[in-house]
Amino acid sequence: MRKTMNKLIVAFIAFFSILIISNISNAGDLKLKVLDYQVQLNADGTADVVETWRIYIEDTNTLFKTFEIDSSKYKEINNVKVQEVKSSGNVDFTKIYQEKYHVDKNCFYALKNKKGQFEIAWGVHAEDTTRTYKISYTIVDAVKNYADCSEFYWQFISTESEIPANLVTGTIKLPYAVTNKEDLKTWAHGPLNGNITITSYDTINFEVEDLEENTMLEARVVTPTYVFSTNQNISNQNKLQSILLQEQEWADEANRRREEMIQRQENIKAAIKIFFIVSNVIGIILAIIIIKKIIKYHKELKQHPIIKPEMETKYFRDIPDEKATPAQAGFLYYFKSTGLQYNMSKVLSATMLDLCLKGYISFEPIDGKKDEIKVTLKQKDIVTLTEDEKIVYELLEKVANNETKSFTMKEFEKYAKNHSSTVLSKINKIEEQAKNIEEEKGNYDKQSIKTFEKWIAKGIGYTFLTIFSIGMMQILFIPSLIAAIYSYIISSRYNQLTQKRSK
Repeated sequence: MRKTMNKLIVAFIAFFSILIISNISNAGDLKLKVLDYQVQLNADGTADVVETWRIYIEDTNTLFKTFEIDSSKYKEINNVKVQEVKSSGNVDFTKIYQEKYHVDKNCFYALKNKKGQFEIAWGVHAEDTTRTYKISYTIVDAVKNYADCSEFYWQFISTESEIPANLVTGTIKLPYAVTNKEDLKTWAHGPLNGNITITSYDTINFEVEDLEENTMLEARVVTPTYVFSTNQNISNQNKLQSILLQEQEWADEANRRREEMIQRQENIKAAIKIFFIVSNVIGIILAIIIIKKIIKYHKELKQHPIIKPEMETKYFRDIPDEKATPAQAGFLYYFKSTGLQYNMSKVLSATMLDLCLKGYISFEPIDGKKDEIKVTLKQKDIVTLTEDEKIVYELLEKVANNETKSFTMKEFEKYAKNHSSTVLSKINKIEEQAKNIEEEKGNYDKQSIKTFEKWIAKGIGYTFLTIFSIGMMQILFIPSLIAAIYSYIISSRYNQLTQKRSK
């Protein structure tokens, strides 16, 4: 009975542990709350960029920003500056000229790293906090003048970025306004939920919410060449038509993906709706079934009132049953509390003392060794012992020296550690034998305990259903909770020793 109960309790605890763990959100080390880009394009084709990072940092000492080195996109990045934004004023970081994995606090470097990328890294040395940083730099030859247009094509976030962002915003300013707004064209590449808009003759804004890690974000701006009048990054080829064709192909692909995404969302919504309807129908049916069972349980509870001892209780100084062994007495004594198994050390000690009184073993102190006792087995027939006593005696025989038929208690402890499976098997047999004997005496009813275990299993099942119903079928919550309570109450009516009558 106790083993079954323990298994059920362990399963119950494991279920709750999984439930709790599954609801814990494992936050990453870094997350951008807001990432903002302010891009000023200049007439000479350079771009002055200011990135503002409002970022949550957990146990991190260095932040990194990398750029793929691509001569077709830009010539170089210079004038790098890093600041921490504080209410008391911005703090300028000190530039160093050595690549480090752990950059000193309030220092930064901006150089080509070992991977062949241009990298900006700065030391933050922060733990569980939100901070704001400004990273400013100039991109040389960011704009290219073709024969029929000028192009700014820049990847703000690469697929290698491992920092998610709640919100990404940006503003791109032209050096001069275009005379005809139709001549200003812009596109954004990245998540389908992003937006890029031309807000005036010289300004473009873009925005993306919930940008996941390893997700690319880039923008492309095309203008007439007069906007970048002093740009020396020049090509004589015509590029406008190929850009328009390329962007149209990408737009068509993006629209196709967006339509597929919308269709998937609609399918999911339809599936959820169907699931909701079906689950509610099932919930109603189950609720009716459980309510019927509750009515049945209520009747059964009335038929099995709390069992009170009918025998006149007397006070005994010693165990009333003089023939009861320590295991048998212990089984009855610990039945309603911890169970015999959890008190087996006491049972073993008491059984050894009982065997000593019966002349099967003897105890004697060892000279010169404080608190050290030697146990000696007597040559005596064990046929008259009960089964639980025989098990203990046979265990002592295994521990004893073959020649002297004796052992010390330290040797007994050592044997128990080295043969734990054997000792545990013997202990389980002691409890089982004690149960059998008490059942023969009419003090214990196995069938009643099986019924108790059945009701406990029902109670745990209804408890799981109650928890499940919180998120899935709320209609089941009250019925399953009431059914669980009834199951536990009824189970307690069967978790009893017998009502043994004296004649």
